[in-house]
Amino acid sequence: MTSDRSEPWDVSAEAAVHISALMDLFREACRRQGWTLDEERGLIGWTEVRCSAGHEFSVRAWDAVSGPKPFSMDPSKPWCNKCRNATWVAECLAVLKSVADTQGVELTATDERDESREGHVVFAAKCLKGHCFKTTGENASWRGKPVDVLCPDCRKDAAYAEGFAKIEAVVRETRSAVVKRYRNAADIRCRRGHSHTFRVDGRQEREAIRPDFCRACNILAKFQEFSEKAKDLGITVLESQWIAASRPHRALCFVGHEFDLVPNKMKRGCPLCPRGMYGGTVPPHDVYYVVSGLDAATGEDTVKPGISSGVGHNRLRQHADDGLAAQHLRITGLPLGMARALERFVLAGLDREGWLSTRGVEYFPLSALHDVMDLAGEWFTDQPGLSARPVVVDVSDVYNAVVAPEVLDVVDIDVDTAVVFDSDDTRPSLAS
Repeated sequence: MTSDRSEPWDVSAEAAVHISALMDLFREACRRQGWTLDEERGLIGWTEVRCSAGHEFSVRAWDAVSGPKPFSMDPSKPWCNKCRNATWVAECLAVLKSVADTQGVELTATDERDESREGHVVFAAKCLKGHCFKTTGENASWRGKPVDVLCPDCRKDAAYAEGFAKIEAVVRETRSAVVKRYRNAADIRCRRGHSHTFRVDGRQEREAIRPDFCRACNILAKFQEFSEKAKDLGITVLESQWIAASRPHRALCFVGHEFDLVPNKMKRGCPLCPRGMYGGTVPPHDVYYVVSGLDAATGEDTVKPGISSGVGHNRLRQHADDGLAAQHLRITGLPLGMARALERFVLAGLDREGWLSTRGVEYFPLSALHDVMDLAGEWFTDQPGLSARPVVVDVSDVYNAVVAPEVLDVVDIDVDTAVVFDSDDTRPSLAS
């Protein structure tokens, strides 16, 4: 019985015939390309060849003949990278010489060629500042346009100068301070004392030099925005710092319910209050106050300006429980929106004066009390309709209340009587 299956030596013989035919096709391709073969290395080996222009390179016979229409069979499309890119290399060389002439760079041709296998000549170059470097025509353009600075050292110096200029601008804008400057970086301390490092040796690093660079200050701004939104719902945030947008913060509604308030879910307001209480029935903030004392949360002597509604006794009682028992100022009966405006004015003024909060955004060192009272008086006297000033009180009289904090000396201001404070006055007086 005979078998149709071929023996191993029969298969090898058939394959040898095909391989020989492919090698013949490869030799024909080389002849059409004008290549000279150094030594054949089989169908898949790298064969050293030399093109008609004398360029040496390696090619695999299989790569040349494996396609349905072998690329190498077309003499108008040479496989030699240097020949194929001759026009491109010539254009790059012309751009390089033009850029070098414009920027005053001296070029000296060498026998080297670049590593891209495109055939660019490597030049030894020297810029006007004396920097020595190597360059090719490929380095003279970026995305089809000539480069602004050919010398890499000068380009790095320009990038560094741009980065440090941005640092100086950010420092001025944010009232920060440069602690230490390095060759490619600078240590910055923001106005609240947070440290940060700006680097200038990379495009992404230079883009990071912006006014909102301080993450700690950004978190504080989030907490302030959260507190303001809570006030619109008649809610006071009891936490002293931002936790997270999805995490609960201790809060107190105007009725007196203490609950957990999540920043991402605060439209509902207090869950213990009926829904009808929101939507116009929240008592407006019409009380402005200033209290001080030994803060139980931080253990520091603290002054706290703030706002409340009604007569403000509930909120003042809460502050007294926290150690802020000395009351210095309570303005009641303010028109709608004026208490919030006064609060923002005082906080902005303290920020301009460089006072840093001890916790949250409304607690400050006791030494800021003088500025708090001055700012409150400044705002009060500038309001339309409240400029009659029938009574002027010396602020030093109010500060004496701090000597005996157990006595809650409160200076109440009724808006109708327009009582104001002015630290420039040396004694109380009555206006006509």
